[in-house]
Amino acid sequence: MKILLQHVRTQLYVRSLGNWTPNPGEAFDFRHSQTAIDFARDHALPGVQIVIKLNSCEDDAVFPLPEHSRTQLIPLAH
Repeated sequence: MKILLQHVRTQLYVRSLGNWTPNPGEAFDFRHSQTAIDFARDHALPGVQIVIKLNSCEDDAVFPLPEHSRTQLIPLAH
C-alpha cells in the first residue's frame, strides 16, 4: 500500500516539494495519511487529495483534503 498526494486538477502526484510526476510509481510514499495531511498543510498545497494505492487492487481510494486545512495558496511547479 502507498499513500500519495495528488493534485486534483492536473492528476499529478507529489514526488518532492515542487516536483510532480504523472507516474504514481515515482511519487513519494508518505506511508501514513497523517504525514500526507501534515505535508499538504505545512507547505500550503492547494487542490490536493490523498490517494491510497493498494497493491492487490486496481482501484484507488481517494480522499479530498479540505481547503481550510491550508493557510495560504502557492502556485504549483512541475
